[in-house]
Amino acid sequence: MIDFIKKYSLLLIIGLVLSRILAGLILIAFPDVLTTELPDGGISTLSGGFLSNGIEYLVNIGFIILLAKDMRTEKINSPLILLMTFFSAFVGVVLFLLTVASTKVCQTKIELNE
Repeated sequence: MIDFIKKYSLLLIIGLVLSRILAGLILIAFPDVLTTELPDGGISTLSGGFLSNGIEYLVNIGFIILLAKDMRTEKINSPLILLMTFFSAFVGVVLFLLTVASTKVCQTKIELNE
C-alpha cells in the first residue's frame, strides 16, 4: 500500500508540472497557436489554460493505463475509478487507494476470523 502511495503521489506531481511546462514551451515556440483571425478583421485569442488543460487530459489517459494495470494485479474491477481518472487524476488515484485499502482490511479480517 505504501508503494502505491509513493508511486502515485510522485506521478501526480510530475504530471501536473509537466502539463504546465509543456503548455508554456508550446506557447513560447508557437505564440500564435491559440490565436485566430475573425472574418471582420478582428483577432480572437484563447488563454494558455486551455492548452494546459488539454495536455492534462492526455496525462490523465496515462494515469488510466497505469491504474488499469495496477487494478488487474490487485484484482479490482471498477470502471468508475478509470472514468473518474479521466476527468481528474487526483480523484481517480484517491479512489483507487481507498479501494485497495478497503480490500486489504477486509482480507486481514477474513484471515483473522479463520
